Amino acid sequence: MARKKAGFYQNDPISGSAFQLIIELDEQEMRCMSKALDSGTIVAFEYFSLDKDQTEDWNDIFYEIKTISKLFNRTYKQVTCFFCTPESILVPEKFLTATSAEDYLNLVYGESSRMEVKYEKLIATRSFINTYRIKKSLAELLTRQFIIFQTSHVYTSLLNDVMDRRKGEEQFVKLQFYNGHFIIAIFKEGKIQLIQTFSYKIAEDALYYILRTAQQFNIDTSFAILELSGMIDLHTELYQQLKKVYTNIEIDTIPSSGVMLEVQKEYPAHYFAPFFKLAI
Repeated sequence: MARKKAGFYQNDPISGSAFQLIIELDEQEMRCMSKALDSGTIVAFEYFSLDKDQTEDWNDIFYEIKTISKLFNRTYKQVTCFFCTPESILVPEKFLTATSAEDYLNLVYGESSRMEVKYEKLIATRSFINTYRIKKSLAELLTRQFIIFQTSHVYTSLLNDVMDRRKGEEQFVKLQFYNGHFIIAIFKEGKIQLIQTFSYKIAEDALYYILRTAQQFNIDTSFAILELSGMIDLHTELYQQLKKVYTNIEIDTIPSSGVMLEVQKEYPAHYFAPFFKLAI
């Protein structure tokens, strides 16, 4: 079952040959926005929860989204879908061949004939390739809906953003929160040490993973900078506990314009910052 949790729109037009549709998709949620290509302004934003039970598949979900979305059934000059999936590996470019990407993913996550392998270069490093895989059935649904669309992975966007902004940091930790999971990326002396997705239900679960990775990579939590963004409430137990662990916490936001001004009347500025950065 798909439910629209939020929808914000400027006056028409919000679609057509002068606009780009940007989608971010994981197993639990979907976020969509329309961006005016000439100005770069975000003119519409929708946020859906995807409460799939065992009898539902992506066909059912897409059908329901198309009935309640004001963006999905329109045409655009460009369509880009960012996948927020955990099945991703950073591979040095010199080790990547036509078949090695799939071999690496199969080795770590197991073989599956239902998955389609994708890969893209990290602009910020110029030496790593982000190899990831998505469900073939999902790619086929997107093709039927949009005919032509581009795919990307959220890890690529996150790493390019952080490594462009925080090149000189000796120890830097990025936490990007979603509903029920978070991405953690750890950097030392400007080099990526880890990027991984962890699922959690309660604050203690998330704190365990955060503390374990800090210990694993010898992060000095009294010295390192921890940057937070995404769906984390700054009044919750999880945030209060993080403040006890990390001395230097920064909240990541981006300047607001267009429909983002309306979104931030109802949601904190950091809440959808990772998603809006996908449009930059």
